[in-house]
Amino acid sequence: MKKQFRFEPITITLMRALACACVMPCLAMQAAQAGQYSVSPLRLDLKASRRLDVLTVMNAADEPLSIQVQLVSWSQHDGEDQYGDTHELLATPPIFKIPAHGQQIIRVALRREADAARELDYRVFVTEVPPPPAKDFSGAQVALRMSLPIFVAPAAPDNAPLRWQARWNDDGSLALSATNPGNAHVKVTDFEVKLAGVDAPLRADVARYVLPQSTVTWTIKSAGNPPHNAALHLHGASDRGQFESDVAYLGP
Repeated sequence: MKKQFRFEPITITLMRALACACVMPCLAMQAAQAGQYSVSPLRLDLKASRRLDVLTVMNAADEPLSIQVQLVSWSQHDGEDQYGDTHELLATPPIFKIPAHGQQIIRVALRREADAARELDYRVFVTEVPPPPAKDFSGAQVALRMSLPIFVAPAAPDNAPLRWQARWNDDGSLALSATNPGNAHVKVTDFEVKLAGVDAPLRADVARYVLPQSTVTWTIKSAGNPPHNAALHLHGASDRGQFESDVAYLGP
């Protein structure tokens, strides 16, 4: 059984998660900002011939900043992201302090061979470690966390198109699922669904990665009471460009 990932102990009263996966791939060299620190680039892409890459953490605050780095395996089951402990990557240094307005380089290395047939997927969590509270402190400490993807490319990505299916929920919303039959991820950045005979399309602008051999689902609110047997056609954008697809209804 796969071991469930658990974070290393950190003294935190409140943690706010920041999702960085929704930034367009063309902005990958820009920095993701969280509070008083930022990380660049927004993702790491490794492969058999390049098993080492670096992240830069920059502290914009007037105070020193302590950071902890954790690496996890990343998969998707029942439409949800799952994380697990991994020893297949190494981050150096795993914990450090950045002086005010300083920066720190993190080296991330793949410790195993790349899989020639299928992409390997991981995430790196870059988490602020708050200082111990003052004795008279009575509020809530906030630790900021960034989550960045790490992809290890297969020898030949097959770029198989996503397969789309839909079903109507009891509350009138549309559950739209994308299955990735290929050997490398697809990042869906936005899409709209056209219902035959209905003027206004249904739209979703929540970007999500669909990992290889995995399925993710968007739940889309619909206005009014659209016909639940209307043919569906989808148009969207991904990190592979524009795409179109007919959408099949799931059986009862």
